Amino acid sequence: MFLQTASPQVQEQVFSFWKIMFHGNLFANVVMVTVLLLGVFSLYLFLERLFFINRMTKTSDANLIENLEDFLKEGRMDAAKDYCVRLNSPEGRIVEKGVSRIGRPISDIMSSMEGQAQIEVSKMEKNLNLLAVVPSLAPMLGLLGTVIGMILAFFNMSNAEGSFSPKTLSEGIYTAMGQTAVGLAVAIPANFFYNLILTKIDKFVLKSQNLEAEFLDLINKPI
Repeated sequence: MFLQTASPQVQEQVFSFWKIMFHGNLFANVVMVTVLLLGVFSLYLFLERLFFINRMTKTSDANLIENLEDFLKEGRMDAAKDYCVRLNSPEGRIVEKGVSRIGRPISDIMSSMEGQAQIEVSKMEKNLNLLAVVPSLAPMLGLLGTVIGMILAFFNMSNAEGSFSPKTLSEGIYTAMGQTAVGLAVAIPANFFYNLILTKIDKFVLKSQNLEAEFLDLINKPI
């Protein structure tokens, strides 16, 4: 008659990224919360800038130069200025600067329009430098949390008495590596957000330069 011995049950651990993020000590948790807050902050800046730029550029009139030409041919300078003001768009404000200086040297007209274009670009770039900080700061904070976590893991291993369990070291390592993973998870989208906003601003700069050239061609066109 054989006796059946109960086989030891292996407790299967379920992977939980949330547990990994907040499984460390107080310092690691503070770093993790800071990185997550940076992620929320970068998302807020991106959405705020995106909606602002879209709101500024959607009011532009595709037939601005054509409509302006009709006013200038009729000699209605005040009507041309009012038309640009009513547009309430960056393009309208740029052209309004040019219209208000018709009769002056071309260099004066160009400098006034370029100055207004720079003002419009500076409005679009507001707080954009803060968004640029996130892609570099988040991985550094994550790496700091990882290094501190590794130090503590090996420190606990050196102070362990009796037989050493690899589980103790592995828990410290994967918890520390989670800090770097979260830092990269925040930095990559933030870098994408930053470059997307820059692309939109660059498109506006190119559009404003073309608009300035079209306006100069218009006022130099024989009537």
